Amino acid sequence: MVFMIKISKKNFLNIFLILISITLFVIGFILNEDSAGGGAIDFNNTWNNQKVFDQNSIIDSLENTKSSRILAYKNSHFPTSYILNKFLNPFSIDKEKFRISIFVLNLFLPFIFFISLKNIFKNIDVSLLAAYSSIIYLSPYFRTSAYWASLENYGLYCLIISIYFFSKYKVYLLNKENLKNKNIFIILLSFFSCICVYFDQKLLFVPIIYFFYVLKFEKNNISKFVYLISNFLLSLPVVGLILYWGTIIPPHTSNTRDVGNLYLEQVGYSFSIIFFYLIPYMIINYKKIILDFNYKKNKNIILFSIIFLLFMLIIDHDYGGWEIYGKGWLHKFSNLIFENQNYRRIFTYIIFLITMILSIKILIRQKILIFFVFFMCLISIFSNPIFQEYFDPLVFIILSCFFYKKKELNNKLVNTIYFYNLIFLVFANIYYF
Repeated sequence: MVFMIKISKKNFLNIFLILISITLFVIGFILNEDSAGGGAIDFNNTWNNQKVFDQNSIIDSLENTKSSRILAYKNSHFPTSYILNKFLNPFSIDKEKFRISIFVLNLFLPFIFFISLKNIFKNIDVSLLAAYSSIIYLSPYFRTSAYWASLENYGLYCLIISIYFFSKYKVYLLNKENLKNKNIFIILLSFFSCICVYFDQKLLFVPIIYFFYVLKFEKNNISKFVYLISNFLLSLPVVGLILYWGTIIPPHTSNTRDVGNLYLEQVGYSFSIIFFYLIPYMIINYKKIILDFNYKKNKNIILFSIIFLLFMLIIDHDYGGWEIYGKGWLHKFSNLIFENQNYRRIFTYIIFLITMILSIKILIRQKILIFFVFFMCLISIFSNPIFQEYFDPLVFIILSCFFYKKKELNNKLVNTIYFYNLIFLVFANIYYF
C-alpha cells in the first residue's frame, strides 16, 4: 500500500500536466485561438483550395495548382492533403465540419509521438513520457495548424511514424536479427519518410538522413536494394510534380514571394529559432556547458560563425515588401525593445553570433542534428520570408528523438521544457491578441 501511494504521488504531477495540456488545447479551439497569427486568413486559402479539389476532377485540380485557372492556388506545399481529404474525409465539403475534422485528427498526434518515444526510451516512466509528449499541445504553431486546418501537421504524423520504424529498424540492424522482419521495417521506414515530403517539402531532410544511414550501416545487399527501390518509386510523384510546376513550390507562391533570391541574413534568424528550443536544456545543464566551453576547443565553431556573420553584414537583403513578416521570435523581440533601427540591427547580429556558436556547440554531439540545422538554414536562404512555424514543433520533435539521452530526459528537464513552452504559449497569445 505504501509503495502504491509513493507511485501515485510521483505520477500525480505528470498526469496533471497531461490534463492541463489537453484542456488548454480544447479550450483554444473553442475560443478560436490564433496564437501563431494569420490562422484564420490561411484557413480561407486552405478552404478555397479544398473546394477546388472537391468540386473538380483530380486532373483539373492538379492543373489548377500550376495555372490557378479555376482559383489562385495559395499554398506552399504539395496538394497531397487536399487529395486525401477529397477521398477520405467525408466532412471536407462543409467548411465548419471540415475545420472540426482536422482538429479532431490533430488530437491524436501527441499520442503517436508518445508511442514513438516509448519505443526509443524503453526504461523511462510512462507517465513522464506521456507528460512530455503532451507538450506538443502547447505549441502555438501546432495549435494554429490544428485549429485552422492548415494541414502541415500531416507531415508531422508521417515524420513521427517514420522515426518509430527507424528505431525498430536499428534494433534489427544492430542485432542482426530476422532478415524478413527487418525488410518489412525498412519498407515502412522508406514509405513514411518519403510520404513526409508529399505533405511538406522541408521534410526532405528526413529521407535524406535515413538514406545515408542505410547506405553506411546496412550490410545486407537485399535489404539495401529493397530500400533503394522503394525510395525511387516513392520519389516519382514528387519529382514529376516539381517538373510540371518548374519549381519546388507552387508557381503562384513562388511568384508572390520572390523565391529563388538569396536571403543570407535568414540563416541568422534560423539559428536563433533553433536556439530558442535549446534554452530549457541549457538552463538545466548550464554548468556542464560553461565548463566544456573554451576558445581552443571551439575555435573552429567561433571562426565559422564570425566569418558567416560578416557575409550577412556585407550582402544586401531586399525582402521585396516582406521585411516585417516572419523571422521568428528575435525579430519580434528586437522590434519591441528598440525603436532605433541601428540599435535593433546591432542587437540582432549579436544574438545571431551567440546563437550560432552555442547551437552548433551543443548539437555537434549528434551528426543527424548538425545536418538538420544546416539543411534548415539552407532552406531559409531561398525562402522569403522564414517563419518560426517552419521550425515548431519540428525542432522539439527532432530534439526529443535524436538529441536527448535517456539519463537527460528526467523529471527536471521535462518540467522545465513544459513550463517554458506554456509561458511561450501565453506570450504568443498576448502578442497576437
